[in-house]
Amino acid sequence: MALAWEYARGDAVDLDFVTAWDWFDRAASSGQENGVLHRARFLQLRGVPEGVRELRKLAVKGNWNAQFWLATHYQSRDGRLDQLRAAVWYDRSYNNGFRGGKLAKLAQLRRTAHQPFKTVFAVKLTFEAISFFLQIFRHEQQIKFHEVLLYRLGKRTS
Repeated sequence: MALAWEYARGDAVDLDFVTAWDWFDRAASSGQENGVLHRARFLQLRGVPEGVRELRKLAVKGNWNAQFWLATHYQSRDGRLDQLRAAVWYDRSYNNGFRGGKLAKLAQLRRTAHQPFKTVFAVKLTFEAISFFLQIFRHEQQIKFHEVLLYRLGKRTS
C-alpha cells in the first residue's frame, strides 16, 4: 500500500494513477480490510462514488479510519445535512478508538452551529484540545519514566 500511495502522490516516483490503482487493487484483493480501506480512500479522493460506498461499508462495521475519512468526505460537501453527517461520523470514529475524532467533531459542530452556540462549541473545543494534549504529554512522561526504570533494572541484573 505504501508503494500505491507513492504512485498516487507522485513524491518518490512519477505520478501514475493507473499503477497506483493496480497496487491498491492487489492489496484489496488479498482480502485484508486495510487493503480495502486504502483502495476505498484512493477512489473517494478521486471522486469515484464506489470509494464512498466502500468507506461507508467499512465505517458501518466500526472501522475508525473509514469513519474518519467518511466524515472528511461529508465535511467537504455543501449542505447542512452533510455537515451534520460529518460530525456524526467524527463522533463514531472517536467512539471506536480514534482520540482525535472528538476534537474533529467539536470543530465541525462549531463550524456548522449558529450563534450563540458557536461560542459554546469553541470553548468546549478549547478545553478538549487542552485535555487531549495534556493526556499525550502525560503519556510521554510515563514512557520516559518506564524507560529510565527499565534501564536501571537492567543495570542491576548485569
